[in-house]
Amino acid sequence: MNKKPVVGITIGDFNGIGPEIVIKSLRNKRILNVCDPVIISDMEVINALKFQFNKRIKIHERSNKIKISPGKPTLLSGAASLDYIYEGIRLIKFKQIDCLVTAPISKHAIAKAGSNFKGHTDLIQKSFNVKNVIMSFFSKEINVSLSTIHVPIKDIVKRTSKALILEQIIILDKELKRYFGLKNPKIAICAINPHASEDGQIGNDDLQITFPAVRLARKKKILAYGPFPADTLFVSKNRKNYDIIHSIYHDQGLIPFKMLAFDSGVNTTLNLPFVRTSPDHGTAYDIAWQNKANSKSMEEAILLAVKMYQKS
Repeated sequence: MNKKPVVGITIGDFNGIGPEIVIKSLRNKRILNVCDPVIISDMEVINALKFQFNKRIKIHERSNKIKISPGKPTLLSGAASLDYIYEGIRLIKFKQIDCLVTAPISKHAIAKAGSNFKGHTDLIQKSFNVKNVIMSFFSKEINVSLSTIHVPIKDIVKRTSKALILEQIIILDKELKRYFGLKNPKIAICAINPHASEDGQIGNDDLQITFPAVRLARKKKILAYGPFPADTLFVSKNRKNYDIIHSIYHDQGLIPFKMLAFDSGVNTTLNLPFVRTSPDHGTAYDIAWQNKANSKSMEEAILLAVKMYQKS
């Protein structure tokens, strides 16, 4: 594939660091060498930054009502965030862009704007009518995926099952082959309970859910391993034996991931009909519009989107 992909980039919540990290990331000449970026934004927001940027970068202009209130989740910032996402989805569906990179949004702000979605992942999943997607995180240090996403701890076991874990292992195997060129991906599964339930001494959840799911995956010739106690699986000498670690719940996987790769990690949604990535952090309202934001994760998100698109 010789043609440079067209990468749509939403600016996220304009009261957060999204606009800043998008413009800063596109100063990276490596990015401009491998893709043609299209920023999905209101021109009023871009102009308010007063940042210089390469004029070959296309702005796909929107016409939202803008009132910049740095560091605050507002109805207007939430409404604009949603508009940028939906426009990115439209551009994907009409093949005007090849992949989509999304800057951080605020759940609070989009709720003020009337959205019932928790974030990008479930919104995009619904828009493409995909039954099961996997939120996953990639970096040079560690790769992690999540079985459940924004779910209270008390509901984790109710939201998971042997069938769900097996389906997710199958998806991971397929997507790691498709996008990362791995012939036989090695997938480690985190246990639900401490010590992998210790033969039923600490609950029966792993005996009923994760152990059977791994056995069934192995029967399908997928290299699934575990379940392993999370307190030792993430140790360097252990995690390096696997291509990805599938965590049962949000903090189980993302605490170690962000400790190791906060500035360079990338969030991607697997099992969509297109490539979607984002930085691994949020709106960072506390430093918004102060020229303090680090754009490294956004840069890596764009580069990974290009890599995945070219592999697909």
